[in-house]
This record gives sequence, structure tokens and C-alpha cells, in this order.
Amino acid sequence: MDRDFTMVLPGGRVPARFVTLEDGTPGVEVEGVRFPHVTDEVPHGIRGNGDDQRRVLDGLRGRFRITSDSPILAFEVGEEGSGH
Repeated sequence: MDRDFTMVLPGGRVPARFVTLEDGTPGVEVEGVRFPHVTDEVPHGIRGNGDDQRRVLDGLRGRFRITSDSPILAFEVGEEGSGH
């Protein structure tokens, strides 16, 4: 069940989507790349293991000046506009 939302990061917002990953687990798609949706260590977060995932995470950290080097990028969920 995909659902658009706004990923709220310290310093900015990014369009994102809740998705179901190929293995059936919950995920988050950001900038065309899918991540596992991490909820055990933070309320909402993404963790990147693959090259594309690390590239997107590094880009978000650089763009929004997030200095944490944690493997999990925590975010808050903002609602997408009323178009869907």
C-alpha cells in the first residue's frame, strides 16, 4: 500500500513514499531509491546498505547539513498535499 508523504528532516523537506519492499517488509522510497523503513531505534528512519542508498543518504545529509554519521537517518512524517 503505497502512500506519498513529506519526509521532514532537520533543515528541510523531501517528497517520499511509503512502499512495500520486494520481501514484503515496509519501506520508504526517496529520490527513486527504496530503503527499509526503520522503526525499532527511532520513530521513523531509513538505513542504507547499497551504493544507491548510501548515495541518496549522503546527498540528503549534505543538502540539509545533517552532521550525524549514524547509519540511520531519522525523519518525521509530514502529510502530502490533498491530491491523492
